[in-house]
Amino acid sequence: MQTTLIIGLAFAVSAPIPKDPPKKDPPSPIGEWLAESAVDGGKPDPPPPGTTVTLTKDGKFLIKAGKDDLEQMTFTFDAKKDPPEIDIAEPRAGMGAKVMKGIYKIDGDTLLICVTRDGDRPKMFESPAGSANMLITLKRPKKD
Repeated sequence: MQTTLIIGLAFAVSAPIPKDPPKKDPPSPIGEWLAESAVDGGKPDPPPPGTTVTLTKDGKFLIKAGKDDLEQMTFTFDAKKDPPEIDIAEPRAGMGAKVMKGIYKIDGDTLLICVTRDGDRPKMFESPAGSANMLITLKRPKKD
């Protein structure tokens, strides 16, 4: 009887512990997005119709309105932070680049980016009146 109990305990102790399922990589902001809306310092700042934002694997942040290039910036992001962080560098003639610190969130086909032009990285996805925060809503283009 004791032998059976000891053998049973030995198997129970040596049984592998179930592992948590592997964590999926968070969704990436890389790709093309349609600019849907923007709020700057609490005021609506709608993008021109047809504006696209493309984030490339090599760190380019490209804004186009139709066929016209509006801006070319660079960016870095850290998807492992909570919330994920994004820094967008805006080149300035002869002065290096101004870095806008921000956070982002991807929910299905929607990308929210909240950046500040001055100060600490935003902690929430909001652009209160009078703040230096800009909240941008982007959507993945629909596939035909």
